[in-house]
Amino acid sequence: MIGKTGFSLLTSVFLVLFSRVTAQESDTASGTLKYFNKTELGVSMGIGSFNTDIYNGITKKIRNDEIVATLQTVNGVMYNNRWMLGLSLGVEKWREGLFWPIYGYLGYNFKRTDNTFFANIYLGYGLGTRYATTYYQQGSGAFALMLGVGYKMKIAKNLKFGYEIFYKYEALNTSYYSYYQKSDTSKIIPSGPVSYKIGLNFAGFKLSVFFP
Repeated sequence: MIGKTGFSLLTSVFLVLFSRVTAQESDTASGTLKYFNKTELGVSMGIGSFNTDIYNGITKKIRNDEIVATLQTVNGVMYNNRWMLGLSLGVEKWREGLFWPIYGYLGYNFKRTDNTFFANIYLGYGLGTRYATTYYQQGSGAFALMLGVGYKMKIAKNLKFGYEIFYKYEALNTSYYSYYQKSDTSKIIPSGPVSYKIGLNFAGFKLSVFFP
């Protein structure tokens, strides 16, 4: 699981890369501001592992085997055909959950041409529910982050197609009762509520349509 320090480092590296590319290339175009839309369909798979709920004083580490299908749209403004700032709304169907993520979006085109590599960062909150299984109780969404890089190309007037690889982090909040079994009896006794937050990591691929 990546902690707050890891998030800060990832975000800093991402923004530094943006700044270096901008500094290395002269920018002679006049400033323009215009609307843009990015609609994307993606799939991601869990990577790493996480701890299960505590039962009888024992917790296990299991592999994150979630598979997530995502549909979302970003609406915002683009400055100088380079920087994109917007708001993303969407839906994520997990094998064991359903979420409605809301992100602030920052994107960057490496060139001002129709065909260009791009990078973006999403920061927000995943509203929704992770369903209970035999390993853990029901949980709710929390902080979420995505980092992605891709390539887009013009396919028609005011329409571009893109593909992208990305990393995603999703925090989950959960609360449950821990149980233990007395050694001299078969009786199972609750030991009180436990509230905690876990972080899940994903790697995925997205297809996108950009307008204009």
